[in-house]
Amino acid sequence: MARRPVNPPAEGWSLTIPHRLWTELSAHLFPFGGGAVLLAGHAEGARGPRLLAYDLITATNDTAYIPGEYGHRALAPSFVRDAAVRARDESAAYLAVHAHGGLDRVRFSSVDTASHERGYPALRQITGQTVGGLVFTPHAAAGDLWLADGSRTPLAETVIPGGNLLRLRPCPVTATPAGPGHDRQARLLGDVGQATLNRLRVAVVGLGGVGSILVEELARLGVGTLVLIDDDTVEATNLPRLVAAGKDDIGQLKTDLAARNAQRANPRIRLIPKATRVEHPEALNELALCDWIFLAADSASARHWVNATVQQFLIPGVQVGVKIPVDSAGCVGQIHTATRIMLPGDGCLWCNRLIDSTQLAIDMHPKAERDAARYVPGVPVPSVITLNTLAAAEALNHFVLAATGLHDDDHDHAAVIHRPRTRQRDLQDPRQDANCRWCTPAGRLGRGDSGSVVQTATL
Repeated sequence: MARRPVNPPAEGWSLTIPHRLWTELSAHLFPFGGGAVLLAGHAEGARGPRLLAYDLITATNDTAYIPGEYGHRALAPSFVRDAAVRARDESAAYLAVHAHGGLDRVRFSSVDTASHERGYPALRQITGQTVGGLVFTPHAAAGDLWLADGSRTPLAETVIPGGNLLRLRPCPVTATPAGPGHDRQARLLGDVGQATLNRLRVAVVGLGGVGSILVEELARLGVGTLVLIDDDTVEATNLPRLVAAGKDDIGQLKTDLAARNAQRANPRIRLIPKATRVEHPEALNELALCDWIFLAADSASARHWVNATVQQFLIPGVQVGVKIPVDSAGCVGQIHTATRIMLPGDGCLWCNRLIDSTQLAIDMHPKAERDAARYVPGVPVPSVITLNTLAAAEALNHFVLAATGLHDDDHDHAAVIHRPRTRQRDLQDPRQDANCRWCTPAGRLGRGDSGSVVQTATL
């Protein structure tokens, strides 16, 4: 397959399509063409408003996608009516989709534009929501949006978070050469790949042993903006595992330490530290604006809220953890590190039994009540920086290759489990519960602002 263009994030309106939905839509559109409607939620983004596709309604050829009066083919009136009613009832954007020939470039024909001007004002009035048309080739996308406020705007980009983080535009973008500081890595990532990293907004939730490594390397890679979330302070026992930490840092916020290290590594980086638990509305609102989330905190509440944000706002992420089992007799069990890719619309952390409901219920109480609810006093678990490094490196390499389109397989999103004692490395595909309330269209997938994570504090 010809390599796709790599496009840095664009300013303006964007549409995000979950990878599974894109796979289904691509099979419907290419190579023979077809018609469909996407339903999408809405959210604000770091570079402009975002539409979040959560369901696809495909039109059957010759019954719902029929010969057109003005153009080659058109959606049947009854199909349009039913899809528009759903959009109205679900407060969703209505986006009609079709394909053109070609590969890396696409634009609407004069027949398309005339069709939009005849039909979309009425559809917008019926639905009370954003309506519009999309046209795709396998490597490009263009959109014509008619907004609920009466205005009209082009779609800047379509984002598909899969094994690679694809960004489709009407035509490929060219980038200026990377600066000398990133020349060596741009020889692999490309100038547009480096420009992509420079424009990304990435969150790290949990700034301990794994999180401090993530922050250091993300800053040196040239990521443009880092959101740093942790409410903890540095303790003496943390020093062997926190990057660039010293005795003078004891008692300081981990967000301050992480910000200092990131700034030292990359003076041009933009930092948004949030010294609070991730479920705090300020932290959740910052997460919802990100392009990627690293989850390096192991509490049930952190897993739940990050998982919810990934699914509701269609933001890809990766969960990183290290398990070192040591029993009361000092026997060491099977050490393993886990790097789990979190893709919107795929099997989520709830589907894969990676969030403990009881622990989550305890985590949601105030600190004094959380401590009282734990009948056995907490004992610090083992932690070793070399194992943290192993997990962090896997997560960072996946992120870099995905962001710059260098993975061989768009469909590969298996978790990686390392077992250092036996030197094994295994892949685990996620599974999905058909009626999951988080990662399926029947739940909060892609609902964005209309199902705000902040408003779901009560489970």
